[in-house]
Amino acid sequence: MNISTLLFGLFTGATLVQLAYWWGVFARLAWYKGPSRPGEPDLANMPKHAPPVSILICARNEAENLKRHLPAVLEQQYPNFEVLVIDDDSEDDTPAILAAFQEKFRQLRVLRISPKTTPGKKYALAQGIVAARHEHLVFTDADCRPASALWLRQMAGYFAHPALRTPSRALGTLRLPHSAFRIPEIVLGYAPHRPAPGFLNRCIRFETLYTAMQYFSFALAGQPYMGVGRNLAWKKELYRRTGGFTRHAHLPSGDDDLLVNAAAQAGNTAICLVPESFVYSEGAGSWNAWFRQKRRHLGAGVYYRPIHQLLLGGLAISHILHYFLIIPLQFTDFGTICVAFYALRMVSAIIIYSKILRQFHDERLLFWFPLLDALLAFYSSVFAPLVFFRFNYLISWK
Repeated sequence: MNISTLLFGLFTGATLVQLAYWWGVFARLAWYKGPSRPGEPDLANMPKHAPPVSILICARNEAENLKRHLPAVLEQQYPNFEVLVIDDDSEDDTPAILAAFQEKFRQLRVLRISPKTTPGKKYALAQGIVAARHEHLVFTDADCRPASALWLRQMAGYFAHPALRTPSRALGTLRLPHSAFRIPEIVLGYAPHRPAPGFLNRCIRFETLYTAMQYFSFALAGQPYMGVGRNLAWKKELYRRTGGFTRHAHLPSGDDDLLVNAAAQAGNTAICLVPESFVYSEGAGSWNAWFRQKRRHLGAGVYYRPIHQLLLGGLAISHILHYFLIIPLQFTDFGTICVAFYALRMVSAIIIYSKILRQFHDERLLFWFPLLDALLAFYSSVFAPLVFFRFNYLISWK
């Protein structure tokens, strides 16, 4: 077997794996209809059915962000909730800003953690979880803003209304028994970045959406593996049952995805894709800032369960090989058929991706998909090894 035949075999295998992921996993999200809006079926009786909720926000030196975004959290249309801001030893005007908000909003509580003795926010967040008054917890960040005053109603609504987590439901093919509907312990929400001018913003939005596409699709396929702390909900009992952050307390990241990775199962996890439930934030202001942010976040991936590392690794490696092998193969007898394989994969991805973009309300990214998809392969080939081998260089969250 000569080298060109070997490379063609690798390229063909990688492309077939890519097609399997797009049509076997991501298509579940593309055609996902979901349960009816959980917060809306019975608005008149919402106070009767809605569980009390604690919203937790961990903040360190976030005075300006709290001033801008905290009112949108405090003014949620929900009958029984508290907002607990954990001030992680802030050195700016955060305490004064929070004190002013407390005079206006009775549902706001503040927990001050000082001095700061550990990297990251896990210690502060753990103290907030213990201090939270309610069993049902919803998480976001100080630099985030809910899309609407119905955000909490939609996320917490899953704790009052059964949610369906069955792959067949995503494709709408079967009538399912009542036993398929269960009250979840984890609700995964969507947390996009706001559109802004510039190519960096498009890259950040694309990568954020691609990550969300993965964890929502895998959840629908019965393999939930992560969520993001900007928009996430779970029950306090689940935190106690899984040991909280103790297994990865030494890591500055992973307060959201590693907890979900340890606790999420096909039978206890729901996804919320109602547009009113989205939580928006601003993207990083520079390439260097985004690089540091992704290095911190991706470093937690090496601690995922082996099955999830295998699934995500297969997706990334097949993506890299699909793009990196097509170039040298153009100088062989397999050039034409490789272009055909590339076109088949690209058309499939665009069809599925366009429907997912409509789910996420960011159709403007479709035009950029061919370029950003290729750049993502390069990003994966460079960034993932760097994260793995230089994990000890990760910095704290603030």
